[in-house]
Amino acid sequence: MFKHLATASSLALATFGTAHAGSLVEPVVVSPPTAVYLDPGRDWSGFYAGVNGDLGSLNNGGPNISYYGYGVHGGYLADMGDFVVGGEVSYEYTTVDLAAPNDTWHRIGGDLILGYDAGDFMPHVTAGVAGLRQTAAGGTWEMGWSAGAGASVMMSDNIMLTGRYRYTRYDNLAGGVNAHAGKLMISFRF
Repeated sequence: MFKHLATASSLALATFGTAHAGSLVEPVVVSPPTAVYLDPGRDWSGFYAGVNGDLGSLNNGGPNISYYGYGVHGGYLADMGDFVVGGEVSYEYTTVDLAAPNDTWHRIGGDLILGYDAGDFMPHVTAGVAGLRQTAAGGTWEMGWSAGAGASVMMSDNIMLTGRYRYTRYDNLAGGVNAHAGKLMISFRF
């Protein structure tokens, strides 16, 4: 009997020992760490220059007077992470639809830009100063202030497309003139 008990105990221990030695739980395999690449997005920093077209209206308390023009611009943007700051100068040559013959005006401006970096898209606001010279009025320069809002889109690493609304106020021109303009700008970044 002792022989049967020893055999049964040996079989039970062998079975129990095998179950624990092999374990029903799979072994944990630790894989080596992998590097994670975080895409920094578009960097808006750098100089740019380009051409623009304007379409707008003037008002000094009477009926609106429409105008259209074209010009050049240049500036610099600094990408600060979520925000973009910069400055821009511009020159526009405009034709104002007054009584015949049409009048031509020259506008120079300087604007500060504050934008939000949303990758290839940057909504922004502007504030600055402007000078306007009406050719028919003897060529004197009138100074004013401007504010605007718009958005820029990176079409490629070197091409930027911008649409912007700009309001300019000239207090000393014809008793005070409000100018509203829509601008379409194509810029080359370098």
